Amino acid sequence: MKQVEQKKLKLNDKLSKFYPQVSHANQITIGQLLTMEAGLQRKDESSYGTPVFKNNQAGIKYDIKHNIVFDKKQYNQRFYSSINYILLSGVLEKVTHKSYESLVKDTYIKKLGLSETEFYWDIPKNRHIKVAVPYTKNSQGYLVPHSVSVDRVRGDLGAGSLVMSNSDLYRATSAILNGEIIKPSSIQTVYAPADPAKYNAGFYNFPDFHSSNGSGDGYTTYYRISNDTRDVLVVQSNYPVKDYFKVREICNDLMENLIKSPS
Repeated sequence: MKQVEQKKLKLNDKLSKFYPQVSHANQITIGQLLTMEAGLQRKDESSYGTPVFKNNQAGIKYDIKHNIVFDKKQYNQRFYSSINYILLSGVLEKVTHKSYESLVKDTYIKKLGLSETEFYWDIPKNRHIKVAVPYTKNSQGYLVPHSVSVDRVRGDLGAGSLVMSNSDLYRATSAILNGEIIKPSSIQTVYAPADPAKYNAGFYNFPDFHSSNGSGDGYTTYYRISNDTRDVLVVQSNYPVKDYFKVREICNDLMENLIKSPS
């Protein structure tokens, strides 16, 4: 939204303006990428990006050729796919002429003083970052340490490449919702409360709070933050959650009760 505010980008810009090689790119808008209504999906279970990392744009070019398919049944329907964020990250690089990493560092890490936030591949450079070992189940059903491929994580640009502490996560999201990062008008455009909740720009926007969920590489996170950013709920795990969607609903119920309870 910062680039929209600076007139470098419009929500109704077509994806074909930046990546014309994507199937049906002339029908897909930037806004639809943000709401996960672009109809784009991964072709199979392969990882995003080049098998061995080269650079961000090379990874996106590889995805367009090998990994992305358009599903007309999902077009204009909310269906999460990391490729939406990967493409958005690439668009940001094109309109700003800066790397996605430098944009994140300037907009969040430096501006907000986040000392426990880093791109996964830069963790060894940051002595403040201590990452919990993730676990996944092996073929016998036993939990074993999960090895995370740096090349694979680099392919998830903008969708799963950043690690943060709980306090930094709260600082960053509250800054977004409080108007420290984008203008109030932009906040209203993408994060307006709704019933039923609508997804936009990383959050499900309920009447009283914003919700985000994520799972991958042995990690799971459920995050809830109230509209006024005073109340927050973070539930995290470094091993598989037995019933992902049930826990998601439990977290929603807990957040509603937290907001309603006397302070």
